[in-house]
Amino acid sequence: MSALSKLEFERDLDCVDISLFAQCRALISEGMATEVDQLIERRSGAESQDELDRIRLIKDLATGSTALIN
Repeated sequence: MSALSKLEFERDLDCVDISLFAQCRALISEGMATEVDQLIERRSGAESQDELDRIRLIKDLATGSTALIN
């Protein structure tokens, strides 16, 4: 995850227009699944339910795959 988007997440900033999907994908790739849930909760009113469901599904698949490997 880039330093800027991590800083945005930690401070709840939105100074750069990065899509929710891209932010969540970066968090997932860094192994930060809990933070994905927090980000989804913060953006729930601003994003469509389909987008949120798709991100949750990807997160669940990613965390399940990691659990199988470990």
